[in-house]
Amino acid sequence: MATGIILAGGASRRMPADKAFMEVGGRRVIGIQLEVIEGLFEEVLIVANVGRLERLREFESAAAGVCVVEEPIAGKGPLGGILSGLMLSEADENFVLACDMPFIKREAVAFVLAGLRDYDACLPATPKGLEPLHAAYRKSCLPAIESRLAAGNLRVTGFLERVRVNYVPWERLLQFDSTGRLLTNINEPGDMRRVSTDER
Repeated sequence: MATGIILAGGASRRMPADKAFMEVGGRRVIGIQLEVIEGLFEEVLIVANVGRLERLREFESAAAGVCVVEEPIAGKGPLGGILSGLMLSEADENFVLACDMPFIKREAVAFVLAGLRDYDACLPATPKGLEPLHAAYRKSCLPAIESRLAAGNLRVTGFLERVRVNYVPWERLLQFDSTGRLLTNINEPGDMRRVSTDER
């Protein structure tokens, strides 16, 4: 069975508060995510930097199989987070999710994960570009990611040219959310203002 990986190690430079603990509609975003994906994965890893570990422990009791773990590759951006999650996971198939996406849909997560099939990675391709933080990866991606990081290339999609990728058309994901909000992430205060009144 696959592992779910929630990345909570970012620096939150553009937000006045720590994104790993932000709330939408009075609820912690990570808590919303855990509720949505409950039962899809045998284990869910919340990968965080050392300064957040204790504060995130509350989520370990939110659902069975949730474990807060320290990222072994720190300070390397989202690509380092993906690498950390794949290194820590015991499963071959993994679904990586950013901690700042409050409107994910269970069916969309399952759909992207199922798209791995004979590929190393499966990513949504949207009008704004690829979404590597709502995507599925096999452990076979590890060498390509490690090579990129060793070369000092932190571009999160830079390793994809070295692995087999299944790109999911945006239109296929809209069947799960006609509003198109399912991949919305909160990177800055303006984003928070736009979604603060949204309800699931």
